Amino acid sequence: MPAMLRKRKERKPKKSVAEALMRDMQERPLRGWAMFEKLRERGAFEGVSQRDLMKLENMLRTFAAAEKGSE
Repeated sequence: MPAMLRKRKERKPKKSVAEALMRDMQERPLRGWAMFEKLRERGAFEGVSQRDLMKLENMLRTFAAAEKGSE
C-alpha cells in the first residue's frame, strides 16, 4: 500500500505595519490617523513602497473625514 502524502502547510506572509494599521483602525479612524502620523515620523514604514504608503494615507484621511462628519 502506498504511503499517503501529507500536504505541507504553507506559511502565511507576515502582515506589514501598514496592513496591521489598516486592520486595527477600521473602527477608530481618527485615532488611526494620529497613529499613522506618529509611526511615519519614527520611520516604521521603511521598506513600504511609496505607492502603498500613499494609498494607506488616503484611506485613513477618508475614514477620518467620514468619522468627523458623523459626529
